[in-house]
Amino acid sequence: MNKQEHAKKGRSLFGLFKKEPQSKLRVMGHDLEVVSITRGGKILFTGETARKFPKDHFEGTIMEVAFVCKSGSPYFAYYTCPDYYFAVAAPGVSASFGGPFETEKFRSTASQAIGAFVVKLLKDTLKLDAGREIISFSHNRAHTNTLAYVSSIGEWAPIQENDDEGEGASERKVVAVNAGHVDISDVIAVDELSPSAR
Repeated sequence: MNKQEHAKKGRSLFGLFKKEPQSKLRVMGHDLEVVSITRGGKILFTGETARKFPKDHFEGTIMEVAFVCKSGSPYFAYYTCPDYYFAVAAPGVSASFGGPFETEKFRSTASQAIGAFVVKLLKDTLKLDAGREIISFSHNRAHTNTLAYVSSIGEWAPIQENDDEGEGASERKVVAVNAGHVDISDVIAVDELSPSAR
């Protein structure tokens, strides 16, 4: 076995023992997945599903949760939940989800479950005790962010975009960041929730 094959085998064996954080959650009978966590304009976590997207994929069904901290910028978690997204994004569909009361209840319960995931992930991977820092959370509306691959930083980033900006806003912002005309922190949430669609 040559060095390259040995290194490859070592990586695959290590992969068997290295535990991937469980970013897939079930909340009130609905599947959701945390796809990204950011703080201060830095990407702290990208979920397995997002890492498998083709680099030209733009995922527009993500929802944003801000976890306000005693000090420093909030943590932002982005997740997908097709059932919930379509219930709040399409007019009249919330009835299929149980109506406005159920969507509000889901939003709160999902935020709490995601908060627990964020705390555990940061403790396990970065040795940060975010549980002592987080004091509240806020949940955003649909149509405020698109997950896109930004080649200049080599990461999937939740790009701010709302209906007022027109078609292709995320693509234009990614091109501007890749060209060095715009800093990534100018197009992702850093201090407060992304602007909501109007």
